[in-house]
Amino acid sequence: MSRPIPVEVIPSHVHVSAAHHEVLFGEGNAGTVRYELSQAGQFAYAEMVDVIGANGECVTLRVLGPHRKATQVELTPTEARLLGIDAPLAKSGDLAAAKPCRLRTAHGTVDAQASVIVPKPHLHLSDSEATALRLAHGAVVRVDVVGDATCVIEGVIVRVHPTYRARLHIHQDLAREMWLHSGAHVRIRDIQH
Repeated sequence: MSRPIPVEVIPSHVHVSAAHHEVLFGEGNAGTVRYELSQAGQFAYAEMVDVIGANGECVTLRVLGPHRKATQVELTPTEARLLGIDAPLAKSGDLAAAKPCRLRTAHGTVDAQASVIVPKPHLHLSDSEATALRLAHGAVVRVDVVGDATCVIEGVIVRVHPTYRARLHIHQDLAREMWLHSGAHVRIRDIQH
């Protein structure tokens, strides 16, 4: 088993492309960084957007940076149902089956095609951490929650990058289901495939 790895419960959020950022917040508006995230170079803007579903319902989410090549909206299953969006469970960044939504601010509106997913649980590791754990980018593992012999999270996707720090990211619905919170820890049980 691995050393304990911290859990971070990630609130639902939006990543926007540079082009969509300009429409939503205005030409030349770089956005206001509110705070840095645990992964180097990642941050949360002060700016928020309304995410509007197929049924007209809406949730307001924070925008994370830096910009992505394509706009991506990460929801919980509960939020997706509320918005009438049949969002796929997908690896963050994999928008092949992603669903559309509308993004709205006081400044502008964007119809974001192929943007909405429910993110699969994923484990961030630096190159050295992945080497120590004998894990490769894209591997899928099972993890045990430290202190609870019966709590196992399956289908965790390993993401490796030189700037990453070891963190398990899960969405809020999964955290509630498993009675987990940021600051809990997991250990890698085994590789699934």
